[in-house]
Amino acid sequence: MIVIHGTYHDNNFGDLLLMKIYERWILNTCKDDIVYPMVPKAQLKRFKQHFPHAHVGFDERKSWKALIYSGGGHFGEPDKIAKHAYSNSWNKRFFKRHVLPAELCIWTRLPYAIMGVGVGPLSNFFVRNEVKRILTYSKTTTVRDTISYQYAKNVLNIRRDVKTIPDAALSISKSDIPEEPLEKIKKLLAPYMGMSFLGIHHPRDFLVDTKQSKILQKSLLNGIKSSDNLLPVIFSDNGVSEYSKPCNDLCELIENQTGKSCLVVPFQGVWETIALISEMSAVLTTKLHVGIVAYALGVYCESFAIHSKVARFYEQINRSSQCSMLEDIDDEIGMCKISAALDAAYSRRSVMDKTWTMIKEKSSLSEKMVASFLHSVI
Repeated sequence: MIVIHGTYHDNNFGDLLLMKIYERWILNTCKDDIVYPMVPKAQLKRFKQHFPHAHVGFDERKSWKALIYSGGGHFGEPDKIAKHAYSNSWNKRFFKRHVLPAELCIWTRLPYAIMGVGVGPLSNFFVRNEVKRILTYSKTTTVRDTISYQYAKNVLNIRRDVKTIPDAALSISKSDIPEEPLEKIKKLLAPYMGMSFLGIHHPRDFLVDTKQSKILQKSLLNGIKSSDNLLPVIFSDNGVSEYSKPCNDLCELIENQTGKSCLVVPFQGVWETIALISEMSAVLTTKLHVGIVAYALGVYCESFAIHSKVARFYEQINRSSQCSMLEDIDDEIGMCKISAALDAAYSRRSVMDKTWTMIKEKSSLSEKMVASFLHSVI
């Protein structure tokens, strides 16, 4: 059995996507069963909908051959708590969710790899020491950006080899999308063919009662009102029912204020979300992996980032102008970004330049690293 550890909580698209990618890469290398050790009981039913053939839990750990941490931001705090003390909830969640798999490997001398993680910032002494221990004992370590590399080397003082490879989701191509979810999305969009599709992701951030949210609303409504032959497509990346309501609420707001129809697409699954993004003319988002997948598929994306890791990504692909921190948004920035997304939607502006090609090639190295790691230990 090969173990994959990621973040299983809350049915989140980005975390599920990374596990899907690493699962596929593992199965391309060996035919072992896959086990996900830390799926909470409350999440198990939904998790099994996405990974119906996977084993879960620790019952079969004597059959484990190797473990892979499947990317994600496991080893870096959210910005808003970066200077808080150990009692903060993120630090507690880190120990609860991400320490046991690596420690079991260290105690039992089971080889493990850390693949494509974000590292830092880590304000708490105990968390820093544990992350340093996990990175030190891993057989293979890759991080997803240069800031994570510098943090691992200069702050955590990791002496072993650490490679920087862009996020594994950047390797996604439209040809990777299974036929069934792609056909489902094309059928959903078929009545609107000939229109430009503006994907609006994570609508909750457009609706909260803050100055920035109101600016987003105003800019979005003005842009949509002045646009013809445009279909706003509002979608969520989370299967929890409470995330469906903001989709409907934002749709109602747009339709009431602009007189334009919207299409609401609640989260249906990882590949369905990828298929939906692939069909968009342009995308607006506040989160990381929808922007990553859009870029990987050649779809223009404007980001209103709520975490510095998002800004890191757009800097990495030489498109910093397409990412503004949400807290910095004013009327001018809001209108400029919405206008840029609409212009891209109508012009079908391609992002597939030399940088795109280079990033895709670098991201594909992760699959080779997985194969090399597995061949060396099983």
